[in-house]
Amino acid sequence: MFAALALSDARNIARDGLLGFLILLPLGVALIFRFLIPSEAQLERMVESNLPGDLAAYQSLFSVIAAGLDEVLMAIFVGMSPGLIGAVYGLMLVDERDQRTLAVLRVMPINFARYLAARLVTPCGLSLAVTIAAYPLCGRLPLPALDIVAIAVAGTSTVPTAVLAIVTFASNKVGALAMMRVVNGALALPFLAYFASPVQELLAWPVPSFWQMKALWLASQGQAYVWPLACTLALNMVFSAWLFRRFNRRRE
Repeated sequence: MFAALALSDARNIARDGLLGFLILLPLGVALIFRFLIPSEAQLERMVESNLPGDLAAYQSLFSVIAAGLDEVLMAIFVGMSPGLIGAVYGLMLVDERDQRTLAVLRVMPINFARYLAARLVTPCGLSLAVTIAAYPLCGRLPLPALDIVAIAVAGTSTVPTAVLAIVTFASNKVGALAMMRVVNGALALPFLAYFASPVQELLAWPVPSFWQMKALWLASQGQAYVWPLACTLALNMVFSAWLFRRFNRRRE
């Protein structure tokens, strides 16, 4: 069943250029971060060529700015990657719903929850593979492989949330495209918590991707990050369960 669904999804993605573009977009973002946004050394050379005098006094400032830039960029990357993969499958399910394909399942001897779970295996695997492959391509905020894998695994729990949010609240494919922007914007926006005070940071707590970003920041500082990943998983489980109930009622 998993193989048949994965093959069918691959054919649908191959036929739709937009879906294929979204699947590969995290790799494109990684290359942009690597080659189009200045690194710490490049920032130093740029400032040195424009400001006279000895820059030794400003070395620590450059390091702080560069490190902060890397932490913000990589937070955006890990937050948005699962959402982009989820958007692809959300669009596909909306299309199937519009074509009444999902309605046919009601008269077939298959539990819809099991069918949906089977459909989500492939995007979760894609999210994991793309994040692990693309993170080193960014060339920023290097982490041990185990840390990258742990953060990517927690991020896969965001995929069902993104898929179900799109298919639940979008009435058609045009609405799904608009909902895709809302979902991915919400997943990327918690990077602002990097600049927030502890009190202001509370506003980001309900967003699962914030805790994934928090884990990234802690890992980059060599601190324990298991508890933020646990929060990511817990929030996504709650949101997915709630969204599934809403979607299932609407489907009926």
